[in-house]
Amino acid sequence: MYLYKHNKVQSSVPISLGKNPIGTKEKEGDNKTPEGMFWISRKLCSSKYYRSLCISYPRPQDIVKAQAKGLNPGGNITIHAQPKWNADGHKDNYMLSRNWTEGCVAVTNKTMSQLWYAVREGVPVMIR
Repeated sequence: MYLYKHNKVQSSVPISLGKNPIGTKEKEGDNKTPEGMFWISRKLCSSKYYRSLCISYPRPQDIVKAQAKGLNPGGNITIHAQPKWNADGHKDNYMLSRNWTEGCVAVTNKTMSQLWYAVREGVPVMIR
């Protein structure tokens, strides 16, 4: 993932995506990470992950596209940290070596700590 400030890349961080990363996200449960332009809609501390940045999926066009096929587009897509069992980061290399999420973007807890304080609601996010 590339992190920008004033339209310049400031750094890059390794990520994991949905466990079925090839192809377009169409429905809830397909384990695909949605692609396109989104924004950070809120920040969330959860019982499952250290912290999460919620993104604005599904967009109106995602809903229309899914409904046209009789599908539920899903939701609750986030950029999130590691599961609680990896709070100390002892399995970061293992977790970042594979795509394992249900459609989210996963980063290390250390990266999430930096993002948490650097990013505010409304910041644009491009996933491709």
